[in-house]
Amino acid sequence: MKRPDMVSGIRQTKERVHAWISQDGHIQLPISLAAEQAALVVRTADGYRISLLRPDVKKVYLEVTTKCNFSCITCIRSSWQDELTHMSWETFKNIVNSLKELPELTTVHFGGFGEPLMHPQIFDMLQAVKELGLKVEMITNGSYLREEILQQLIELKLDILYTSLDSSDEEEYNEIRPGANFKSVYHNIVRLQELKKEQKLTKPELGIEFVAMKKNFARLPNLIRLAWELDARQVIVTNLLPYHESMKDEIIYDIDDTGCLFGHNSLLMSVKAQMANMKLRTERDCKFIQDKALCINHQGFISPCYALMHTYHCYIYGRKKQMYPYYLGNVNKKSLAAVWMEPDYVQFRQKVCDYDFPSCTDCRLLDGCNYTESNEMDCWGNHLSCAECLWSRQIIACP
Repeated sequence: MKRPDMVSGIRQTKERVHAWISQDGHIQLPISLAAEQAALVVRTADGYRISLLRPDVKKVYLEVTTKCNFSCITCIRSSWQDELTHMSWETFKNIVNSLKELPELTTVHFGGFGEPLMHPQIFDMLQAVKELGLKVEMITNGSYLREEILQQLIELKLDILYTSLDSSDEEEYNEIRPGANFKSVYHNIVRLQELKKEQKLTKPELGIEFVAMKKNFARLPNLIRLAWELDARQVIVTNLLPYHESMKDEIIYDIDDTGCLFGHNSLLMSVKAQMANMKLRTERDCKFIQDKALCINHQGFISPCYALMHTYHCYIYGRKKQMYPYYLGNVNKKSLAAVWMEPDYVQFRQKVCDYDFPSCTDCRLLDGCNYTESNEMDCWGNHLSCAECLWSRQIIACP
């Protein structure tokens, strides 16, 4: 596979770009005089591709901290090399200023790989983003949702609050999440719904996220029934991505999910839960690219997705894989709009849309292939490879 060569940098045009290829193979870009528009032109294997450069980001995932008060066996902290710290207020201010320059932005999600409510200025952060008129979401482990915190979230008009709840069984939940207390978290969720009802409010809407593995999968119908009783608006069922060797045999990606997985409970699950694929499929589709989303980590580095935010290792079908981040820029040095329209980022998004990567996971030459040891490079010549991304297979999911 040949990498596309840039045949023209950013061209200032008016209104929109039309391309004509002359007989000698040169490209001509006529310009009208209505409105300025930038475009990136690249040579492809069968001609040329023109991409209009627009700051059309629609969703931003924001990691305000990498600290957490739990030690979950499913967590990326089992293998990563990044520091545990909070985002600085200066970095956050730069982010807010950048958000103002994204005319199509609708949603900011406070999440990443830390517990947002541990940040000492989290409510100032939420308020600052709400004042921009944006939809604001947050995911939490539920432990900090004391009544005064819940009331603040209600007064802030937080739109959606996702809570991780990996089992409906107290003993099992506490085992999966060392440091957690099921009764306390469950009580906090119940109290959120009570406060909303007492005040005749609907927000924040409640979302539940469940990480499926051998250990807890049989209890999934009970959890979904519990979520129904709690009036949760959304239940996201994702699969386990093992970050520690002890968890690599807990995956359940090989079960037949074409029929009724849970008998008479299957209808309830299909209605109430957003289910990840439980088996490897041919189709690959990146949620982050399709949603026009980007991620910002606690240091202000901008990545295309969650999988490329940190340095860590994980286990893909039992094989250890070293993962390296892919940073397109830093919000402390350049605006989000400018980074989004950088030629490298534009071409990366197009490559992912085309899914111009090999499918290593089910390749007949997989055994003995050293390209699968990390995401640095693949056999098609990509120097940052999404070849084994389980998010694109809809096996791993996120809000």
